[in-house]
Amino acid sequence: MFKVPSGTKAKLRQLNRNVSALLRGEVERLLHGRSNGSAYDKAERLCGVIKGGPRNAATSKEYLKQYGDKGSD
Repeated sequence: MFKVPSGTKAKLRQLNRNVSALLRGEVERLLHGRSNGSAYDKAERLCGVIKGGPRNAATSKEYLKQYGDKGSD
């Protein structure tokens, strides 16, 4: 048994009739899914997925021109 706000068990049963199995699985996922790695380790799979744009925005003069002084409004 576990204590939850009213209606929560019914919502869990909509996900999986076996609430105990659902909770065990989520606890396992939480315990084994934790990583003490760096931010890069956690986001590594996302690096390089966006295509296009300048190769190096920090040094591309053409790219940086659009962020220059546009005069006072």
